[in-house]
Amino acid sequence: MRRITITAAFLLTACAGQQPKVNPPATTVVEVPVATYVPIDSALTKRCVWSRDREPSEVFAVSNGRKRCLLQYEAQFDGVEQIQGKPIPGG
Repeated sequence: MRRITITAAFLLTACAGQQPKVNPPATTVVEVPVATYVPIDSALTKRCVWSRDREPSEVFAVSNGRKRCLLQYEAQFDGVEQIQGKPIPGG
């Protein structure tokens, strides 16, 4: 009986000498901003086509085609500017 008591006491003292494990500090959550892009309608990114290679005598027709495309592109850019800069709902 004495041996059981001494053995139990010895085992309890052996366990008491250990340091309790300390939990590591909690990790911090870092929020990273995510860029959200507004979808652009395909009509606003459509390319304009004009004939570039013509006879020198048709310079006015080529110039008018370029002017038409320039006006189309400026209208498309105006449409894109109206869309950009507005936050997406729920985004």
